[in-house]
Amino acid sequence: MDVAAPDVEVRLREQIAKLKKTVANKNKELSQIKEDVPALVRAVSLLTAENAELRDLLEMPAANVGPLRPDEH
Repeated sequence: MDVAAPDVEVRLREQIAKLKKTVANKNKELSQIKEDVPALVRAVSLLTAENAELRDLLEMPAANVGPLRPDEH
């Protein structure tokens, strides 16, 4: 019987435990990202609407306003 087999088995079990922990952490991270998406979509949508509104204001001609009574000097 090969003496190294138990050592290899121990290392493999340790590697499997590490990988399971990594997968669990990645799943948690993915879950958090999925939860964040709707709020980020709303923020981008709001910023896009505000940007469009500001661009529309920039395209409007400046108002031609003068004083009702010119200052007399």
